[in-house]
Amino acid sequence: MSEHIKGAVHFVANNNLKFDRPEQPIGALPDPAQTFGHVNKIQEQPNPKEVLEKLNTPEIKERCADLLSRYPVGQGALLEVLWLVQGVFGWVPTEGIRWAAQVCGCAPAHALGVATFYTMYNHSPKGKFLLQFCRNISCAIKGAQPLIKYVENKLGIKSGETTPDGMFTILQVECLGSCGNGPMMLVNDDFATDVVDGQLKMKRGTTLTEASIDRIIDWCKAHVNDMPKHDVLGGIVKGHSGHPGAPGAIAKPQVPDYAPPSPVLCVKAEADETGATLTWKGAPEFTKIVVEKKNGSEWVAVGEPGVKDKAFVDAAGKVGDEYRMIATSGERVAKPSAVAVTTQKPEPVEEKKV
Repeated sequence: MSEHIKGAVHFVANNNLKFDRPEQPIGALPDPAQTFGHVNKIQEQPNPKEVLEKLNTPEIKERCADLLSRYPVGQGALLEVLWLVQGVFGWVPTEGIRWAAQVCGCAPAHALGVATFYTMYNHSPKGKFLLQFCRNISCAIKGAQPLIKYVENKLGIKSGETTPDGMFTILQVECLGSCGNGPMMLVNDDFATDVVDGQLKMKRGTTLTEASIDRIIDWCKAHVNDMPKHDVLGGIVKGHSGHPGAPGAIAKPQVPDYAPPSPVLCVKAEADETGATLTWKGAPEFTKIVVEKKNGSEWVAVGEPGVKDKAFVDAAGKVGDEYRMIATSGERVAKPSAVAVTTQKPEPVEEKKV
């Protein structure tokens, strides 16, 4: 973008506008991503051989096999494999993204798009303590920006930068899901608004202040040797059997009738001179309904009404006969309905003439 942009209206032909002041240059606004620290600046990459040596280890291969077995398609594990790369290096180098794509069986360009879309992936080394400040509306109206500026001045860096000693990195992020404690922040993966009993805490109703930020930073400096360089998400899950069809999975697909449809409900049978008339209530997914009649100790099919029918007549039916109905939805067969014992249909009530 040009450093200065002239007002385009000055050059519109045949305009009758008048200006009392001379032309005013329009300065380009700063990039918001640059302001908040999410611009992926050019980063010197480690040697590809060194990256692959750290990733192609028995432990990492076992982790990847476990992740891939959880998804029917390898690409489904891409987010977790990228997070695994970040767990090894503290960030995701380009060769690590290419390696993750090969593991998950997708294009490197797709893996790069995923890794650069989500801000949880770091594309350059970060400090031992990543301070992520929520800048969203709830925290903003409660004073987040002055506190962010206070931290930047205290540490001598801007959002997106790391202190020269490699201890602190500041980022401004969107909602962290704790609006009731706003303004607030994350220190690595822990919510923090203060230090309580020697631990980072965020108690209900507590918010960040300049004083609590000082205590948090002092706590970080005191625990710099106690913190791991980076976080590794979870571990191998034992006994999950994997997703049916995935590499290395032992789980079997569900049988077609694992979840049978609902049975026919409210079956009622009434007899008159035409036989026994059955009524019921059925689900819209029924594809077949069978009416069965008890004959001694056995049930015998006596008809198949349409799935949209409201009644079925058994011409041979009489008072005392027992009926049940069985519905089918595709390949799934429902449980038999409750047994309906045929009763005498009441005579219609004649209307009295006035």
